[in-house]
Amino acid sequence: MCMVDPTVTKEDVDAFTDDCLRLRAIWHHYQTLFEYSQLRRELLDSVAGTFFRDINLILIGQMILQICRITDPIQMRGRTNLTVKTLIAHSYFSSEPGRLEKLEWLSERMHDFRKLIEPARNRFISHLDLESVRIGEPLGDAPRERWLDFWIDLQEFLHIMYKHHVDPNGHFYLNAVGMMSDADQLVKALRESKYFWALLEDRATTRLASDAANKSKYYEA
Repeated sequence: MCMVDPTVTKEDVDAFTDDCLRLRAIWHHYQTLFEYSQLRRELLDSVAGTFFRDINLILIGQMILQICRITDPIQMRGRTNLTVKTLIAHSYFSSEPGRLEKLEWLSERMHDFRKLIEPARNRFISHLDLESVRIGEPLGDAPRERWLDFWIDLQEFLHIMYKHHVDPNGHFYLNAVGMMSDADQLVKALRESKYFWALLEDRATTRLASDAANKSKYYEA
């Protein structure tokens, strides 16, 4: 049996929050690269199609795995997990029953979302289920609005836990944290590389650039 004291501490909430920040960052990477527009997906495919298709699958798999991890049962194989249910069960809200009720409602909604994506985790990500492979149908799909609801629910959950365990006068809003992804800088660099090659392939533009360079006083320096 696990002998760790299950009473939630400030450090536990900080660690759980950090994990959720990494999860949210993965979502930002994915959205920036693959959900911005069809034209952006064409850009990525034209630069390194195999690589970005693999990155797409890796990000999706990691998001599903991470969400299932933070919504796992409190205990598995005799060890206590740091999860949504653990934070609720081992925090004390005797003087704030309204907060406890809200947390339980948020937990129920997040676990309902988990049910949508869990088949992909169980049959393709954590394990490779033979029957599912043979059937060949995608698992774990969830409407975009359910994803957005999940992020709102997780944000509210973290906000309540932060105020209860970390700073009663503070505020933490997961979805308002900035600079969580610099994937847009990667897209910018790829886009500019396409501009460069487009210019090189334009004979008239290349000739003008060459003439300008030849006229430079540093041409024979």
